[in-house]
Amino acid sequence: MVIRRRRLIISSCLAAALLLAILHCALAPRRYEAMARLVINHDSANPLGMAGGDAINLFGDPMVMQETQVRIMQSDTVAWEVIRQLRLDQNPEFATQEAGQPDPSVDPIGPVGRGALLGAFRGSLQVTTVPKTWMIDLRFRSKNPKLAADIVNATVNAYLERNFRTRYNATMQASDWLSKQLDDLKQKVESSQQQFVDFQKKHGIIGTDETHNIVLSQLDELNKGLAAAQAERIVREARYREALSGNPEVIAEIAPTATLQVLRAQQADLNNQYAQLSAKYGNAYPRVTQLRTQLSQVDASWHAEVNTVSRRLASEYQAASRAEKMASGEVEKSKRQAYTMNEAGIESLILKRELDASRDLYQDLMKKLKEAGIVAGLKSTDVNVVDAADIPVIPAEPWVMLDLLLALMLGSAGGLGLAFLLENLDTTIGSPEHVELLTRMPLLCIVPHVRLRGRNGTRPLQECERNKPLSLVRPQSPFAESFRALRTTLLLSAAGRPPKVLVITSAVPGEGKTTTAVNVAVALAQNQHRVLLVDADMRCRGLQESLGFAGCKGLSGCLTGVNDLQTAVVSLPELPNLHILPAGARPPIPAELLASEEMRRLLKGWQADYDHVVLDTPPILGLTDAAILATMADAVLLVARCGRTGRQTLCRARDALARVDAPTLGVVLNDLNLNSPEHHGYYGYYGDDYGHYYGEQPLQN
Repeated sequence: MVIRRRRLIISSCLAAALLLAILHCALAPRRYEAMARLVINHDSANPLGMAGGDAINLFGDPMVMQETQVRIMQSDTVAWEVIRQLRLDQNPEFATQEAGQPDPSVDPIGPVGRGALLGAFRGSLQVTTVPKTWMIDLRFRSKNPKLAADIVNATVNAYLERNFRTRYNATMQASDWLSKQLDDLKQKVESSQQQFVDFQKKHGIIGTDETHNIVLSQLDELNKGLAAAQAERIVREARYREALSGNPEVIAEIAPTATLQVLRAQQADLNNQYAQLSAKYGNAYPRVTQLRTQLSQVDASWHAEVNTVSRRLASEYQAASRAEKMASGEVEKSKRQAYTMNEAGIESLILKRELDASRDLYQDLMKKLKEAGIVAGLKSTDVNVVDAADIPVIPAEPWVMLDLLLALMLGSAGGLGLAFLLENLDTTIGSPEHVELLTRMPLLCIVPHVRLRGRNGTRPLQECERNKPLSLVRPQSPFAESFRALRTTLLLSAAGRPPKVLVITSAVPGEGKTTTAVNVAVALAQNQHRVLLVDADMRCRGLQESLGFAGCKGLSGCLTGVNDLQTAVVSLPELPNLHILPAGARPPIPAELLASEEMRRLLKGWQADYDHVVLDTPPILGLTDAAILATMADAVLLVARCGRTGRQTLCRARDALARVDAPTLGVVLNDLNLNSPEHHGYYGYYGDDYGHYYGEQPLQN
């Protein structure tokens, strides 16, 4: 609704913005943009292969390196090199007025001119990175397309030359420094090697590996012998401990000799024969006696052999124990010698490591020194040109479509902002909803906006119709229909007893209360009711002047007794039921006359003679006339004008009527434009769309 209501403002802002954009596109000078594209190779090796030797690859972050390259391209050094090569200070299409004022005594181009040239160069140069790539775009804008392309290519060449020289010089400086350091490093290597050899001779370390020497080898062999002696002693001791138990069977098991095996076999055979024969022939049998004697002899031999084995096991255990003690003594002696040798080995190891480190460093630096000259030329740059700048054909400025689009966006945004700002600053009544929300009183009628010539009228008013009520002149118009609807509301406001005395007032002047009073009276009179229309606004006398009753008698004369009521009342020939009492001459204090007993007497008489009495009163705010008459009325209509009556003003008028207990029936909203977008179709009125319902046809232009 706001956009529709303020569409003229929005359209004006949009048209102004588009006009400015068109003028800018037409008057702005044409500028051409040349572009070159570079790519950075982040995997390029350091010329010397030394960590931290690349000053550009900061912290190993490719993004930092890329941003660094962009800043270098935008540096004053590169810019001044391009200016110097192309002699841009002498080019009128580039050089500024300050640059054309050299100081020959100091420099061909003074500091002011140098700053102006650099500022102009930086203002036209643009260096950006291509998203999600390692590419860099370099652009330059100029009125001359060839000059723009030459400057871009010259900038690329100057940057590559600077990058090449920077890396080459860094490499050669490192090479020179290495050459000076190699002599000292060579002497240090020779000295370390001599110290290592002398130390080995002094401490008897043989071989290049200090961990392998005679003492350590002997200690290793002795440890193996000690371990074998300990194992042998443990086995002998275990067999000896078993033999101490004296059990022949156990001894035979742990030391099974051939004799014991033979004796065990004989013993078993004799026991078998003895058992068989003794069981068959008895113990007295000679063969049994013989077997018993043989068995005794075998047992004696068995025990003698067992004792021999026990003594042998004891001897073996003692020999193994002595061998272990001797081996342990030799190991301890060798350990003491190894400890002494180990200290010397540690010192030898330290010397050897220092020697190896110095030798490796010397060999590596010697290799890099030999390669430095070649590598400096092969890997001195990591930037390649993808696309060189060509002479542009289409101007980059002004960009017509972008300017028009921006103008459209800015104009629309400005128009919308201004429209909503004006809408917020507008404190007048703008819609019927405002009336009902503010006053909390019913909205009795909406009086549409009337234009006497245009879409709402079929023809201009004739001269004879100028001083007549519009609802009487145009009875088929929506304007007249709105008052007929108000008449219906008034007649049905009280069942069986419609209001007889009707006071019509407004908050402030100019809101259409007089027009409302006249047309309400006409609508009531057209319904075959006797109506008296009284101009009670003796201060302004608007009704008297609008109907052309100037100079006639009126209400003021009736109240003062100068005029007779019958002679003061006039009527319209077109509507005999309507009688009009003009205001008459202006009295000194109108409020005193309206509050007099004579006024009350007149009202009682009018109520007896007429069906309805319509009083057109002054505004309720600032004057007491309307408040006095409101206390004498049966109903009060408060008139508000759309787009003019303030919201606070309407609320104050409502409160003023409420303070005197006026029988306020409701509010009449006057001058509502039903053809406006926000009110189109409100309460059944559709402006021109419903013109044929009222017998109206629009004028043909």
